[in-house]
Amino acid sequence: MSKLLQFPSQRQLVDRLLHLIEFNHPFIFLSGKPGSGRGTLCESLLGKLPEKVRVVSLIGTPAMKMVDVRQLLLPQVVARPLFNPQDALADSFFRMLEGSKPATLLLMIERADELPAELLGELWAISRHNDTLAAPHRLAIIVSGSDHWCRSQRPQLKGRAMPALELEVPPLSPPEQRIFLYEKAKELKIPTTLLPKVKVEEILTTANGHPSTIMQLLEDIMTDRRPKKRQAELPVKKIATVIAVVAGGLLAMSYLLPALFSSDSKPAMQDPAQTTPLPIPVSGGDPLTVGGGDSSQQAAQGNGSGDASSATGVVKDWQPEAKVLPKSVDSDTVTTESTNYEGRRVVISDEVVQKLMSEPKVSGALPTDVVDELTGKGPAVTSGAATTATITAKAATSAPVTATSKTVTPAATTRSEPAAAQAPKVELTPVATLTKKPRNHYSIQLMGASNTKAVDQFVAEHGLAGKVWVYQTKFRGSPWYVVLQGDYAGLSQAKSAIRKLSPELLKGQPWPKSFAQVQKELKQ
Repeated sequence: MSKLLQFPSQRQLVDRLLHLIEFNHPFIFLSGKPGSGRGTLCESLLGKLPEKVRVVSLIGTPAMKMVDVRQLLLPQVVARPLFNPQDALADSFFRMLEGSKPATLLLMIERADELPAELLGELWAISRHNDTLAAPHRLAIIVSGSDHWCRSQRPQLKGRAMPALELEVPPLSPPEQRIFLYEKAKELKIPTTLLPKVKVEEILTTANGHPSTIMQLLEDIMTDRRPKKRQAELPVKKIATVIAVVAGGLLAMSYLLPALFSSDSKPAMQDPAQTTPLPIPVSGGDPLTVGGGDSSQQAAQGNGSGDASSATGVVKDWQPEAKVLPKSVDSDTVTTESTNYEGRRVVISDEVVQKLMSEPKVSGALPTDVVDELTGKGPAVTSGAATTATITAKAATSAPVTATSKTVTPAATTRSEPAAAQAPKVELTPVATLTKKPRNHYSIQLMGASNTKAVDQFVAEHGLAGKVWVYQTKFRGSPWYVVLQGDYAGLSQAKSAIRKLSPELLKGQPWPKSFAQVQKELKQ
C-alpha cells in the first residue's frame, strides 16, 4: 500500500501525528475500521520520525498475556534491562530510566484491542507518572484499534491535564479510491478486459473507501478469473489399447511357455539311451545284505541270462559307505528319521556319566557348562535312571562345534555411601516484619527460587544465615521464594550496597526492590 500515503488526506494525518509527538507528549488512540490502512499509516509514521526519537513498538495478538507484553516492551527501552515481568510497566519503566537524561520516546502498540485489558491502564500510568517528574521525558504513546474499541476506552482514561486524543483514519474519497484501484491493478498486471466499468463500480461500492478491501477484491479477480492454459488431454484410447495388447501378450505367454517346457522334459524322462537296468530290490532280510543266488535268478527272469550277470555284478559290488553300527548302539543310542543327521539325540548311561565325573579330562566338544557339570565343577543335577544331554551338531561338514562358555556374573556388592550433608533449613521471615518496613525504603533481592531447598543451599553457600529475609509469593500461579538483604532509605543507597557485594553474589545479578513491591507480593 505504498501508493496509499501519497494522497493528501493520508499525508495530513501523518504530519499531524509528527507534530503531536514532537511538542505535546500525547496519548493517542488511532482508530479505524478493519482495512482502513492503520498499519500502513503506522509504518509511514515510523519512516518519517526524527533520529532522536527512540521507538518502542509492539503488534498485538490474542494469544499474548500481560507478562509477555512486558517482556517484549521493556527490553526496547534500555540496553541490558533488569526487571521483573510481574511488576507493573510504570515501576520497571522509570526504574530503568532513573538517573539518565530526559529521553524522547514513542510507544506504539498496534492492534491494542487484541491485548489484555490491563495494558491500557499501565500505559496511562506511565503518562501520568511522567507528568510528575521534575524533568519529564518527551513521551508519546499511540495505540491503534477498532473505532468501537477506541471510543469505549478513551473516556475511561482520566487524571491528566492533557486528555487522551482519538484520531480516526478516514476512508478514501471517491477520486482517491479510483486512482488507488487503477494503480494497484497496474501493479498486479490485471488485464483491462477483466476490469470493465461495471466491475470497477462494483468494487468501489463494496470497498466504501477502505484500501484493504480494494486490494482483496483485486487479488480475488487474479485468483479466480485469470485465464489458465488448457491442459493437454491424456490419450486415454491409446493407453487402453497398449494395456490390452500387453495383457494379451502375457496371457499368450502363460499358455505357450508351459507347453514348451513340458515338450522338452518328456524326451529327457524317456531317454532310450539308458540300457543298464536298475538293481532289483532284495526281498527279505537286511537290505544291506546281498543274496547272490536269489538275485541272479530274479535278474535272469526279468532281463534274460545275458543281463542277469551284469545286474548281479552291480549289486554285489555295491557296499555301504559307513560301517554298520553295533546293534546295542543302533537300537539304543542313535535315533534318526532321515538321512539328515542334524538334531541327533545321544543318550548317556549312568555308568558313562560316573566315569566322566571321575576323570577330569573331558572332550572339549561338549559345552563348557556340560563339562563343568560332568567333572564336578558345577552343581550336580541328578535324575532317576539316567542323565540325558542333547547336543546339536553339524553332520554335513563334521566340523568341531565351538562351545559357548556361560559367563556367570557375581552378584554386585552394594556399597552404602554416606548421604551428602543437607544445608540447614532457612525459616521464612514473619510477614509482620516485612509489612512494618516503610514502603519508600528499598532492599536488595539476591535471588528467587521455586523451592526452599535452593534457598537453603544458596544461604548456606554464601554464609547468609541470619542476615537475610526470606518470604513466599506466587509467580505464574506457583510458589516463589525470594531472598532479601538490607534496608535502605532510597534507591541510590541500595545501588551503592549492590556494588559492595561479593563477586559470588554479583553473579546472581541482584537488584534493588522497594518494600512497597514486597508488601504487594506478600498479598498474592
